[in-house]
Amino acid sequence: MVGRNDPCPCGSGKKYKQCCLSKQSEDQAEQAKARAFFDQKFKLTTDLYSFLAQKNGGEWAFDSQKIKSFDSDLGSIREGAGNVWAFFFREYDNGKHGIDWFVEERGKRYSMQEQEMLERWRTMKISCFQLVDMYEKGTIIEDIWSGERYRMPYCETMGKLPPWSVAVGMIEPYFEGWCIHGSFIWSHPIVKSEVMARVQQLQEETVQASGRKLPLTDIIAANYPEIISMCHRINHSNDGSVKNPKDMREYIYVTREYTCEDPEMLADMLLDKEDGYILSPGTDPAADKIVICRAEKLDHILNSIPVDRRERIRLNEIQLSTDLGNITMHKQNVTVSGWENSELLATLDLLESKWALTVGLTRIDERREAHQYPQEVIINRFNIVTDKKLSQQEVFAYSCLPQLLQTIQKEQKKYPMKSIEMLVRKKEYEQYRVNPNMSALNLLRIALGLPESPFA
Repeated sequence: MVGRNDPCPCGSGKKYKQCCLSKQSEDQAEQAKARAFFDQKFKLTTDLYSFLAQKNGGEWAFDSQKIKSFDSDLGSIREGAGNVWAFFFREYDNGKHGIDWFVEERGKRYSMQEQEMLERWRTMKISCFQLVDMYEKGTIIEDIWSGERYRMPYCETMGKLPPWSVAVGMIEPYFEGWCIHGSFIWSHPIVKSEVMARVQQLQEETVQASGRKLPLTDIIAANYPEIISMCHRINHSNDGSVKNPKDMREYIYVTREYTCEDPEMLADMLLDKEDGYILSPGTDPAADKIVICRAEKLDHILNSIPVDRRERIRLNEIQLSTDLGNITMHKQNVTVSGWENSELLATLDLLESKWALTVGLTRIDERREAHQYPQEVIINRFNIVTDKKLSQQEVFAYSCLPQLLQTIQKEQKKYPMKSIEMLVRKKEYEQYRVNPNMSALNLLRIALGLPESPFA
């Protein structure tokens, strides 16, 4: 056991009591404060629910009322969203909102600390927020209308999220920062523009009907069930899943095996051919196993990047090419594999032409594996040739760069009104959903002349 005056085992050189012991004490104190905060919040929320249920025919009747205005396809989300609506936005027969009714009748029963929390709840405003940055203790969200930013420490209501996530909801003070209050349905970044457009439309309709221009928060509150249902619908349509079998396409992965009397001659013949056959990166020509790739240069994609940006992402030191098929030679065995395309078929035809007689090549087996992928998915593999030592994340980033550039170029043509920044944010969000550890697209951002991601 480490004594208080012993050197700290972390290696800082300080005494244990001045280093990790004090940090542990601070952590424990913060955890205790957080626990007390959320316990109090849970108690008051439970009391608010019980009060409104009692006033509205009991729990069963109240629960039926609160979810009635929400689309049934929201599923379990209806419960939380229904509570937010019933507590803060529904106007009851007495002309009051649930929170005001509760505080006026029951507020004085609570301690000063509890009353202060209830009063904060009465002044909360609903808005639409986007996750825009991070800091050492959590994330930073931004009001999409005012641009005001709020620090959201990781806590019971705030975990790690995909970059640029968007949600409609309310926040409340939480020690030195803020925390979520009630239901927060984090959604795809595309929800931001849709919410802004719909709220503006509702505001204009209100002006025409009443002659009054209501604050945006009042518009959202008055139309909360519709806004939440819209967010869910948009988010669901952008979740990456394919609903219609017609949107799928079949890809064939081909593996063809041969025996070869002279694999060394075959390797020399392929590498001498001026048609993009290269040694696979990492292959030692002196080893028993040789892998040769049919590669296609990516100049038509990468040359569109300005010289200064190419230098920043080291494309003068790193060569990228499309892998159009592999030819693996091990002793007397030769295996050709790759996604079926014209280039792979040309390679197979070449091997089985007069070359087969020259090197003694005989086919012994073929396997064809069918895979279903969405129509928009491009099945490609890429080679990276460099003498630089790259991390796993860097290899992944460079291998994704050509396809990402092509995707952004296509989406620019498809959505000319959307900014490049918005299109890249969309990709970063979607990439996080696939692999949270590989979500930062800073190579792509630099290539496109955009600021680097705060989520790297």
